[in-house]
Amino acid sequence: MTKTENTAVVGAGLAGLTCARALADAGHSVVVFDKGRGLGGRMASRRKDGWRFDHGAVALRPTDDSFATFLATAHDMGHAEAWDAANGWTGVPGMSTIVKSLAEGLETVSSQRVTGLIKTDAGWIIEGPQHAENLIFDRVILAIPHPQAQAILAPWPALSAQIAKAQMQPCWTLMAGFDAPLATGITYSNRCSDPISVIVRETAKPGRSLPGDGWVIQASAEWSSSHLELDQHQIETLLLAAFFKDIACDPVTPAISMAHRWRYALTTTPLGRAYVMDASLGLAVCGDWCLGRTAQAAHDSGRSLAEAIIESAPSKRNEPAPF
Repeated sequence: MTKTENTAVVGAGLAGLTCARALADAGHSVVVFDKGRGLGGRMASRRKDGWRFDHGAVALRPTDDSFATFLATAHDMGHAEAWDAANGWTGVPGMSTIVKSLAEGLETVSSQRVTGLIKTDAGWIIEGPQHAENLIFDRVILAIPHPQAQAILAPWPALSAQIAKAQMQPCWTLMAGFDAPLATGITYSNRCSDPISVIVRETAKPGRSLPGDGWVIQASAEWSSSHLELDQHQIETLLLAAFFKDIACDPVTPAISMAHRWRYALTTTPLGRAYVMDASLGLAVCGDWCLGRTAQAAHDSGRSLAEAIIESAPSKRNEPAPF
């Protein structure tokens, strides 16, 4: 008979869930842990009082066959639609829907931060989540932002050194909704004036039903870094003023306004390889930052790692049947 591989995936973004889905489909036992309340990571949607904002990834643009096939499948399932304004795709009714479909049938543990790992003769112990207190894993996959992965890998400096070159920067994102449509024809723009890098009219996306005119405004990495520790109210004030100036509209008081700080959002120096894995240790790392800064990079990283694990897993080898 064959031995079932028990794998813990830390991080429920696109990279982690892509990897977890492929491993589960190959017969592995997988548990996914995430510190957030929901799934999706930076392919997240924020909902409040009937409003919904894609405040992480704003559009998906496939440039390789694997990611294009993934999005085509999501479209066939009713989870994605083409969005011509951004020359890409968006989730329906929100970006997180695409990622959540990967988690169907998987065991996921939300709102549980993994603080460390312990290697024992029996396998890996996950520190932090109460759910993991009595679980032993053959393998752990870290599908989290680079700085967080480095912190957890500190007890294994040889592995940590392999990912040291990658770098990420933050992004402040403003979500704003208005009772009446703003007087502008803009639906999407990535040619904005500093401090804004991207403007997205959520209301213009396919499959959206919002109480009013919803917008997502993302700040540049440089501005976000220099204003990283401001409180949310200060960020809202600054980015709203910059937003109205950029779209050449008179200021209007929003019906809803929320700022979100992505402390680790944008890859500035990618690792240059799809993943890092120590098969003998049973520890691996993946994420968008391994290959770039896009959702496609996350998908390719998670998929590539899963393929390598499936190919090398002991579960592929027959074991003697017990007497």
